[in-house]
Amino acid sequence: MGEWPAIDSRQYIVAFELRSPDDCPPDFALPPSLAGFDTGLFLPRGGSDWFGWPSYPPRLLLLAGGALHIVSHTSAGEPPRQCVMERIASVESGHLLKGWLRFTGPGFDYSIRYNTRDFPTVFRFMRRFEDKLLPCSPPRGASEVRLGAGLDIKFANALALELGSEEIVLLQFFQPPRQVRSKSWWFPYRRWLAGDLLALTARRLLWITDRERGSYWRYASIASYAPLDAVQDIGLTSGRAGAILRVELNGGCAWHVPIASGSPAECRRIAETFAAAASTMRTS
Repeated sequence: MGEWPAIDSRQYIVAFELRSPDDCPPDFALPPSLAGFDTGLFLPRGGSDWFGWPSYPPRLLLLAGGALHIVSHTSAGEPPRQCVMERIASVESGHLLKGWLRFTGPGFDYSIRYNTRDFPTVFRFMRRFEDKLLPCSPPRGASEVRLGAGLDIKFANALALELGSEEIVLLQFFQPPRQVRSKSWWFPYRRWLAGDLLALTARRLLWITDRERGSYWRYASIASYAPLDAVQDIGLTSGRAGAILRVELNGGCAWHVPIASGSPAECRRIAETFAAAASTMRTS
C-alpha cells in the first residue's frame, strides 16, 4: 500500500477549534514556545484572485502566555505575530460579505479575514478570548441610562450577540439608521445614513455600527470594543456632517462616532455622560 500524501492545510475549507498541538495541521511551523497554548483556532485560506493566488493564507490563532499569537502558513513567509493582552486597546469584528477580526494597540494593528460561513466557530473562540482579555465584573442590575433612540431589532440583536451571559449595559446611546434628503435644488436625492450604538458595561466600552468606509450596510454590522483601562478620553470634535464623539484609546487608537442629530448642548451631554461613566468604572 502506498503512503498517504502529505497534509496540505491550504486545501482545508472550514475553520475548527484547537485544543492541543495534535489538533494543529502539521504543515504549520509552530514555535516550541506555543506548544502549551490554552486554546486556538484554525482559519482556512481565502478564495483565489484572478491570477490564482489566495487572498490570504491559512492561519492559526492561539492563546498562550497572556497573549494572542497569530501564526500564518509557512508558504506565506510571514513571521508569527503577537498581541499581548494587556496592550490590546481595541478589538473589531466585522460581518459584511466577508468577516474579519482586527486587533489594535500600541505598536500593532493586525487584521485577520475569514469566510463568514465559519462565524459560529470564530464566535466560540472569541468568547474564550474575551474571557481572558476582559475582567470579570459582577452584574450591576438593569440599564441605568439610555440616551438617544430606543434600539431597533437589528441593533438589539447585534448587542445581545456581543454581550456575555451576565454582562449588563449600564449606559447606552443609540441613533438608528435614517434616510435623509439632499439639499440640492437641481439634483435632489435620498440616501441612508448608518446607525451607531455606544454601550458601556462593567467590562468594556462597545461600539456597534453598520457603517463601513462611510457607506451604510443594511444587512451587516461591525462591532468594536475596548477594555475600560484602554479608554483614555471621550470628547467631542467637529466633522463635515456635525459633531463627532471621539474615543481616545491607548497607543494612539481612536474611534469616531458621528452624532448626526441633536443640539450642541445635547451632544456635549452625551460626551460628558460617557466620559464620566467610563472614568468612574475605571476607578471602581
